[in-house]
Amino acid sequence: MKTLPSTTIRTALVDYRAQLLRLVNTYPETFKHTHPALIQSIDDALLSIEGNIQEVGIVPLTCAR
Repeated sequence: MKTLPSTTIRTALVDYRAQLLRLVNTYPETFKHTHPALIQSIDDALLSIEGNIQEVGIVPLTCAR
């Protein structure tokens, strides 16, 4: 597991969310069905790390062979 400062994660998520919104606005027919759910999940993650959280743990998930 890798631990990162919550501000780093927050900044990355906000930037990624903005990119998704731009894609939805630029290509609505392509992204209007998939990206709103993804944007909502980013909003949920941002809300979960608001407040007094200083670090966020990243746990990679891999496929078992």
